[in-house]
Amino acid sequence: PPRRCAQADRELANDLMELLASTNFRALYSPDVVGVEVGGAVKNVIAIAAGMCEGLGLGTNAMAALVTRGCTEMRKLVVVCGGEPSTVFGLSGVGDTFGTCFGPLSRNRQVGMRLGRGETLEEILASSSEVAEGVATSRAITKLVEKRVKGYRRDLKYPILFGVAAILDGKITPREGLERLMEMPLRVEDFSR
Repeated sequence: PPRRCAQADRELANDLMELLASTNFRALYSPDVVGVEVGGAVKNVIAIAAGMCEGLGLGTNAMAALVTRGCTEMRKLVVVCGGEPSTVFGLSGVGDTFGTCFGPLSRNRQVGMRLGRGETLEEILASSSEVAEGVATSRAITKLVEKRVKGYRRDLKYPILFGVAAILDGKITPREGLERLMEMPLRVEDFSR
């Protein structure tokens, strides 16, 4: 499977790609370290949301729409942090996000599915021997957004990321999070901002 190496030093990145490449593993290069790191963090939170879609029984179309909108939030955050928006459309963005959101072995997706079916976060964490990075990352991302994004009502700019954090913090249920998303103001889908 292809994986992306993020490295500001192109010569070192080329050496790493050659070293890691084999008949069943392909490494690709991106100079956008910030974009790769932010994408790698946000995809785990989106996977929790995707799992909640499945746990609530919403179906594939709803999950695909949610993941797509989650990638839009990822792109906005990558830009805010100084990364390149195009990185989100590569393996370290949508590629990794799709694998994490739709893959049956994703720990973050599993947490979301169980939340969507009505279990509490405490029950899920107590019964799991694996770490779902998106749980802690969700809170860190909302703090990052609050620090870096100017203006007010950041939850309207990043409704999925803030919604997952609110659910994990026990402030709302997955069903209430869904209702909040569906009550968002209607707008044109605009990727230029």
